Amino acid sequence: MKNKFYDHYRELLSNLFGEMHESTLSQIFEGAKKTELDGGEYLFRQGDSENDLYVVLSGRLRAINEDKSGITILGDIAEGEPVGELALFTDEPRMASILAIRKSVVLKISKAEYHAVVAKNPHFASSLTKFVINRMRRNVLEQKVEAIPKNIVFIQLQEDYDLGPWINEIKINLEALSIQPQVLDGAFKKNDGSAPVLELMESHNGVNLLVCSGKDSEWTKQCLLYADLIILASDFYAESNLYDIEKSHKLYENNILNRKKYLLLLHPENSPVPENTARWFKNRSIHLHIHARKNNLMDMRRICRIITNQAVGLVLGGSGAKGYAHTGAVKALLKAGVEIDFLGGSSAGALYGIGMTYSDFDFDKINDICEKSSSEEFEINDFFLTFLSKNSGKKVGEFSRKIFRDTNLEDLWITSYCVSTNMSNNEVKIHNTGLVWKQIQESFSSPGIFPPVVVENQVYVDGGLSENIPIEPMYRYPIKHIIAVSLTGSEPGKIDLNNIPSVWNQIKGKFKKKTLQDNPVATTVMLSSMTFNPKQRMEINKSKVSLYFEINLRAVSLLNDANWKRVVKKGNDQTKSYLEQLPLEEKFWIKNS
Repeated sequence: MKNKFYDHYRELLSNLFGEMHESTLSQIFEGAKKTELDGGEYLFRQGDSENDLYVVLSGRLRAINEDKSGITILGDIAEGEPVGELALFTDEPRMASILAIRKSVVLKISKAEYHAVVAKNPHFASSLTKFVINRMRRNVLEQKVEAIPKNIVFIQLQEDYDLGPWINEIKINLEALSIQPQVLDGAFKKNDGSAPVLELMESHNGVNLLVCSGKDSEWTKQCLLYADLIILASDFYAESNLYDIEKSHKLYENNILNRKKYLLLLHPENSPVPENTARWFKNRSIHLHIHARKNNLMDMRRICRIITNQAVGLVLGGSGAKGYAHTGAVKALLKAGVEIDFLGGSSAGALYGIGMTYSDFDFDKINDICEKSSSEEFEINDFFLTFLSKNSGKKVGEFSRKIFRDTNLEDLWITSYCVSTNMSNNEVKIHNTGLVWKQIQESFSSPGIFPPVVVENQVYVDGGLSENIPIEPMYRYPIKHIIAVSLTGSEPGKIDLNNIPSVWNQIKGKFKKKTLQDNPVATTVMLSSMTFNPKQRMEINKSKVSLYFEINLRAVSLLNDANWKRVVKKGNDQTKSYLEQLPLEEKFWIKNS
């Protein structure tokens, strides 16, 4: 067993079970059976009664659930990960089917062999038990995090496009993440397309970047056999029709062995906000698209985090005029060194969050949006003039249209989404495509303040009613860390009916442009409608993310946005304070810097 792969396999087992004596490793390798699987071949099936333990030495496996309703993909298992450890301990039938999605090698450790190893090395049992306990303790977020792909295939759609400089930048930035990349192209293959390339890939302790184009179909075919992730790289301004390399290799056929496919759209340096990105989606079945500009270090680092499943997602909650605080919070996060790869928001969190991604985090532009927002006459105080609420809705739409114009969500440099509540069928709707201003208007339509939005005979209102902090949609992306920001502290105190301004005084104040105190009854109703459900979920949400913090805005009126600069400052100051007090081990962005 002591060949060129031995050291690599030894390191895999040491990473899994902790440092082991050479005699223990030898006993495991001598007693266990090495099994090779072809792509599509099952390791075991759901319901099988055998209870062997497996460790993936190379390749990639996929766990699936099979029942009468069809097949559900549960996730992928990468090299260095165990498979079937629960059946080893419980003797219960297999809970899922496991198959190889490409050529793979697994180490099969029978129950008898496991006990033999444990008899001589009791610490081996505690190491495996500790692993099982840690896996079972993982929160929802961690269960959805996949291991880093071993083999990443870059397919260059245009033969005359020079992908070399981009690959070189990706290589440099992966090294900065402490990931060792190895770049392989057609020059490394032998004429018969056999073992040497495979040996180079599997023995490399890092990721392989396999570069293909339409110039060498055999090399592309060989790379696709071993791909864990496929990146389709294209000049954004090229023709968006399907290319021969996509057709000849049938990249979009639907089957259980499909690898994830990302579309990497490459732009010149200092490009304006993209337009009509959706044309690239026609006839292509992709999991994700990524925009990147030449010589833009932020974009290059974002690519590297995304393709290695280490991206950072930011989720912003809603809370009326207090949404301004999000801009201050994000400014503090960026200054601390946090880089954002995906953004999601609800209601005010959607408006100001997507406003920031649209502005490419240029805070001069962001402050301009806040200034215009505060000066517009669609304030929430129109709540007191219900006959004007229709006009308020129009004003929100007009304001959003002025800001975002014809930009679609898929055009933004950073992938962003927002949510709204479909009142027709009581469901949450996730918006990640279409005109930005329209999607935000649906997410921002607070009941009683703005009229609901009707789309295709479906009634949509504020996303905060169902998902005030929409964390769940973020799980669709290759994230490792999620930061969630909640705006709180606006609960009204006890109501003194003698101090409530009369309706007539409220109307006079509205037309005279004077700011009056909030109506405490109205505030109570509005807050209850927007925060009752989220409060119940708050503790659950905290367990789903890497960082969850609340910005306390108790002294700020929910209904008055005249003091927006004060709200921004509060968001910035409290976020800075939170980050400064955070233990170093929780500052994940510093570890990866």
